[in-house]
Amino acid sequence: METYRPVPIHPKPAEAPRAPLWPWVLVAAALGLTWWFRDLLMLLGTAFGLAWALSPAVDWLADRRVPRMLAIAAVLLGVGVAATVLLWIAIPDIVENFTHLAGTVPQRVQNDWMPRINRGLLWLRRRSHLRIPLTADAWITSLASRLGSVAQGSLSVVTSAAGVSLSIVEFAVEVLIVLALAFYALSGWRGIVDGVTGLVPTRSRGDVLRVAGGVDRVLGRFVRGQFMVMLILGTLFAAGLGALKVPAGVGLGIFAGLIAFVPYLGFFIALGLATLLAALDTTGQCSVAAVVVFMFVVHLLDILVVTPRVLGGSIGLSPIVVIIALLAGAKALGLLGLLIAVPAAAVIKVLLDELVDWYKSTHFYSAPPLHTIDNDDAIGSTAIPAPRLTQPPTEMP
Repeated sequence: METYRPVPIHPKPAEAPRAPLWPWVLVAAALGLTWWFRDLLMLLGTAFGLAWALSPAVDWLADRRVPRMLAIAAVLLGVGVAATVLLWIAIPDIVENFTHLAGTVPQRVQNDWMPRINRGLLWLRRRSHLRIPLTADAWITSLASRLGSVAQGSLSVVTSAAGVSLSIVEFAVEVLIVLALAFYALSGWRGIVDGVTGLVPTRSRGDVLRVAGGVDRVLGRFVRGQFMVMLILGTLFAAGLGALKVPAGVGLGIFAGLIAFVPYLGFFIALGLATLLAALDTTGQCSVAAVVVFMFVVHLLDILVVTPRVLGGSIGLSPIVVIIALLAGAKALGLLGLLIAVPAAAVIKVLLDELVDWYKSTHFYSAPPLHTIDNDDAIGSTAIPAPRLTQPPTEMP
C-alpha cells in the first residue's frame, strides 16, 4: 500500500523592489523648467558671474572703509564708463568710415570696376562662346526685369532692419537688468557665500572649501589673464592697422581687441571688416594684401605666444596644455568649447591636484614594502652557498 507523501510547497521568490519613479519625474520637470526659463537663467548667470568677477574690487574698497553700497556703485560705474569710452572710440569711427565709403563706392564702381568687369565679360564670351551680355550695364538691364523679387528683397531688408533695431533695444534693456541684478548680488555677496557654505555637510566642509577656494583663485586669474590678452591684442591691432593707413584703423583695432575673448570668431570678424575697409579705400594708401598678412601674423602670434604664455601662465598651465585644450574644446563643442576650454582645463587641473594629494595620503601609497632586505643580506641571499664536505676527498688512482 502506497503511503501518501505531501508535495513540498516552495515559497515564491521575493520580487525585487521596484525603483521609485518620482526621482525621474523630478529630473524631467527640472530639465523642462530649465529649458522654459533659459533666458532668465542666462541673465541670472551673467549677473552672478559679473558679481563674482567684481567682488574682489568691491571687497578691496570696503576694506579701506568705503561704504559697501558706495563701493559697489563706484565699481559698476567705473566698468560702465570704461566700456562706454572704448566703444565710443571704436564704433563711431568705424560707422563714419563705412558711411563715407557707401557714398563713394558707386562712383568708384562706375569709374574703376566697370571697365575691368566689361573686359572680363568680353574675354569670357570669346573664350567660352557663351551668349552672355557684353557689359555690366547689360547685366543690370537684364536684371531690372526682376523688379518683383528685388522689391520683395527690399521689403525683407527693411523688416530685418526693424528687427535689428528691436534687438538693440532689447539688448540695452537686458544690460540694465544684468547691472541691477549684479548690484543686488554684490550687496549681499557675503551672505550668499555663507548661505551656500552652510549647506555643505560639516564632516566634508573643510575639503569642499579648500577645493572651492582653489577653483575660485584659478578662475580669477583666468579673468585677469583674459583681460591682459585683450589689451595686448587690441594694442597690436590698433597700432598695426593705423600704421597701414586703414580707414578707422585705430577704432577697428580696439574693437578687435574687445571681441578677442571669442577665439577665432572674433578674429575673423575683425579680418573681414579690415579687409573690406582696405578694399574700399579711395585714397590708395592701403594695401589689402598687407592688411591680410598683418592680421594673420598677429593671429598666429596670439595662438602660439600670447594666449598660451599670458593666459596659461596666469592659471598655471603650460602653453602646450592650453593649445591642446583649445583644440579639444573646438572638436567637442565648437564655439562654446573654445570659450570654456581654458577655464575648464584650469578647473580640471585643480581637481587633479586634489586627487593626487589624496592618493599620496592613502595607505596604498605610503605603505612600506612587504619584506625589507638589507644590501648585505640581499647579496648573501643571492650567492650560491658552497657545499660542505663531510668526508675527505678520495684520491684518484
